[in-house]
Amino acid sequence: MAFAGRSNVGKSSLLNRLLGKGAARTSRTPGKTRGIYFYDTHEGHHFADLPGTGFARVSIKEREGWAHLAEELFASGRVVLTVQLIDPKVPRAAADLALRDYLSARGVPALCVATKWDRLSARERARAGRELQGEHQEVLPVSARTGEGIETLRNEIRRRIQESERNIHG
Repeated sequence: MAFAGRSNVGKSSLLNRLLGKGAARTSRTPGKTRGIYFYDTHEGHHFADLPGTGFARVSIKEREGWAHLAEELFASGRVVLTVQLIDPKVPRAAADLALRDYLSARGVPALCVATKWDRLSARERARAGRELQGEHQEVLPVSARTGEGIETLRNEIRRRIQESERNIHG
């Protein structure tokens, strides 16, 4: 299971909500995740936190290194699902759509998760929902702060893992 998205989208906060407070380091400064961090779940699975793209102030060489690490992870065939996090308040960038297309081209199952859902008004939620549904097959709205949508996300992750295990074991 991989978690990917732009810097400052809330990957670490979401991982802390899913795995338990303090599992992942959070920061207000974008780009603090400087490698692929692996976390073990209570069920014996592994979550990979990928470095964010976009706002991090890092060298081109460091970004290329991150891309190489991610490519190796996806090429391993061990990623059951990639959770692509999107902040619906931030306009989608080419990097968001490129990640979606990259995963699709490699046959990596993906799920779009709209983070920071609690920060949106009802009107903004409706608009964001329509826009994201047009860009992604499946979208789950969540809030790491309030817990909204977290149980739905957990259930979807479990379902995808079980489905993958059934496919592997026949």
